[in-house]
Amino acid sequence: MDTLGQVAMSSPTVAMIDGVQAVVFGSESGYVFVVNAATGQNLPGWPQPVELAAGAPSAVESSPTVAYLDGAGKPPSIVVGAGSTYVKDQQGGLVAFNANGTVRFVFHTQDIYNEWNGQSTPGPTGYDDAVFSTPAVGDITGTGQQDIVFGSWDHELYALTPTGALVPGFPFQTQDTIWSSPALFHVRGGRATEDIFIGGDATGRNGCYGGFVYDFTYRHQQPKIVWQHCERQTIWSSPAVGMINSSGRPAVVVGTGFGELPPYTSASDKVFAFYADNGARVAGWPVTTAGPVFGSPAIGVLPGSTTPAVVDTSWCTTCTTSAIAGTSEVYAWSGTGKMLWNQTVSGPNDFASPVLVDLTGSGANDVLVGAAGGLYALDGANGAFMFGESAADPINTCSVQTSVAVADLGAGSGWHMFEACGGPWEVTGTGRLYDYPLPASPATAPPWPMWRQNPGHAGVATLTLPSLVASSASHRASAPPTKTRRGSSKSNGRSRGR
Repeated sequence: MDTLGQVAMSSPTVAMIDGVQAVVFGSESGYVFVVNAATGQNLPGWPQPVELAAGAPSAVESSPTVAYLDGAGKPPSIVVGAGSTYVKDQQGGLVAFNANGTVRFVFHTQDIYNEWNGQSTPGPTGYDDAVFSTPAVGDITGTGQQDIVFGSWDHELYALTPTGALVPGFPFQTQDTIWSSPALFHVRGGRATEDIFIGGDATGRNGCYGGFVYDFTYRHQQPKIVWQHCERQTIWSSPAVGMINSSGRPAVVVGTGFGELPPYTSASDKVFAFYADNGARVAGWPVTTAGPVFGSPAIGVLPGSTTPAVVDTSWCTTCTTSAIAGTSEVYAWSGTGKMLWNQTVSGPNDFASPVLVDLTGSGANDVLVGAAGGLYALDGANGAFMFGESAADPINTCSVQTSVAVADLGAGSGWHMFEACGGPWEVTGTGRLYDYPLPASPATAPPWPMWRQNPGHAGVATLTLPSLVASSASHRASAPPTKTRRGSSKSNGRSRGR
């Protein structure tokens, strides 16, 4: 189906809405779409404009989050960030919708700088700053309440209650823009309490120039930094949490971006892994990539091993071996940081993130990943192109800057893949949503079936964890109650802001 506007970076989310499997995604037209996954038809009450000001929809690049804010026995809510560097002079913030398309609440961020002029112009512009960060929903206070956590370009880390009020102690001022989406995971405190793991930019805070990786916990009605790492490059990637080695300790895996100019580049072209409990670096990490890493890592077991691997993408700015101009790389690493394989795909500026799913029915996971040149299926064992594809001949050539989503539609429909693609406006004026039946039903549960792993976007590889941990509050919150920049302009049209 065609959409009303380009799809830039809003990944589709598959979740149960009104008793049917639905695909939820946003576009730069400023609308959120909720369609029946089996038919492609809009559900009643949808699409809806994302309005921070009456009659003025704001472009969407955040991915919609579907979560049970009122408990598992109630209808879910859809929460989405608003704002874009591609579309100028629009309000930023966050809007939460009820399942029927009515507005649950609207939340306004602050207006502190001009996020469109490519310069770090301070002061109000008349437009609240955007929320690019995809909201994650979980219990950060340990009270059973499902809180909404996200970062903003206004330099703040936010946590909201299910009614849209600020959780006491929030927002937390990080002194620089946040592009990264949070991961929520329990590592300390009460059994239900989840820490917040997120990346952010840095312009001198505590002497750091580049970016931070943070672990926040909630104590005494305040968010507290448990550990933080200053890296000499921006952290625009979104952390993924999972067990990646035999230590029995979950790790936080995240890549570095391309915003900070020399001399603060020692962490450029890297993927890091830190133990979630104390922030210590995992042995064998960081690993080096061919260029910046904007996407979020996916964590899951690949063929030939019982230990989870890490899969991510990189823009090939330093590639010298590829004969294809303007390419990107897809990598798989073991939990010890050993490269298992890499594959070159067509198209630069690869912001897409991989998903992991068994495509052959063999029980071995493969990789689905997009790039500016199109959509690819890669053999999880060696990264080889599947189904007769090649770098120049992908599944289709629609520009993919998002993650796909896979889901079992049941009722004889089987497993399908959903791809939102076609933007931003520099690439094409039309966004599209594609539905593909998978070539075989997975013989094992997909470890990373969509952006940030689940509809609540907690960013946790639950299948790598002990069952007690995998049934944490954020996992329950996202499951249905029934059924199984500052200054420098970038070539991609984006700029960092402070």
